[in-house]
Amino acid sequence: MPRRSDLVPRHSRVLTAGGLALLVGCASPSASSPTSRPVPVTIDRPIAMVNGTRIDLSEVETALLERAGGEIVQERVLDRAVAREATRRGVVPPADAEARERRLLTETLSDDPDRAERLLEDLRRARGLGPTRFAALLRRTALLRALVAPDVEVSEDVVRGAWDAVHGPARITRIIAVADLRDATQVRRRLLDGADFATLAVERSLDASGPRGGRLGPVSRHDPAWPRPFREAIFALDPGVLSDPIPVDGRVLIVEVLELRPASGVTLEEDRERATRVARLAAERLLMDRLARRLVPEGTIDAVSPPLRWSLGGEESQVLR
Repeated sequence: MPRRSDLVPRHSRVLTAGGLALLVGCASPSASSPTSRPVPVTIDRPIAMVNGTRIDLSEVETALLERAGGEIVQERVLDRAVAREATRRGVVPPADAEARERRLLTETLSDDPDRAERLLEDLRRARGLGPTRFAALLRRTALLRALVAPDVEVSEDVVRGAWDAVHGPARITRIIAVADLRDATQVRRRLLDGADFATLAVERSLDASGPRGGRLGPVSRHDPAWPRPFREAIFALDPGVLSDPIPVDGRVLIVEVLELRPASGVTLEEDRERATRVARLAAERLLMDRLARRLVPEGTIDAVSPPLRWSLGGEESQVLR
């Protein structure tokens, strides 16, 4: 799941700052400045020296395309499409829009500015987002946010869901996600026969929580970030009781509730400002993703280069996977 588990619908498969708020970061204000421009690298220019011997870009170009060419080309295609759409509509983001996108990233990661910066640095390095890609990420997100702004609507139900996600009663659960009902039935039978849940989750679960033994963070009853069938199922379960197989977003789950967490006592009105802000950001992310998919439909990239074709996943390449 984006940010929580693979159970959450993948609204943020395009590379935007909003959609990857927990996956990207910045090494320092100077390194991540949207106005910084690194020196271009040419094919015949050395990119490294080893014991006095040069290594040219041409020597590693094919390997680089195989390793990350698909992702980079996808981003470039989307950049162009978003820029064209903004020009067509006459949409110009505010002058501080890219700086605002960066602030949103850090605020999402932590309330402590220093800790947020450290997390951003670690996560940016993990994603390979150097100055060029990070600057493009901020520009792309700022443009997408400006393009969808007129269409953003935040209902009272969505605001209530954002409040409930933090302050409502919640369930701590663990899950095992498999491909089909047959596998789910087999997993459930093994658990009933005494198999260890965490071990089986590591071995069999397709969810991102598998390496953690299937354990998820708190899930509230009305939080729209989680699929409705999953929320309804866990609030109908007693702690320690295995669920029946639950179909969710193309997978089948076996779920166990570990803990019942009571409501915090903070009312909706006391938390309305924060909940409204969170709800609006979620609505923007969803609309931004939909717009990106419309601007760059599947099958857009015709990869001429074999290593790029391999990076994109074969002959039937696509921009958004």
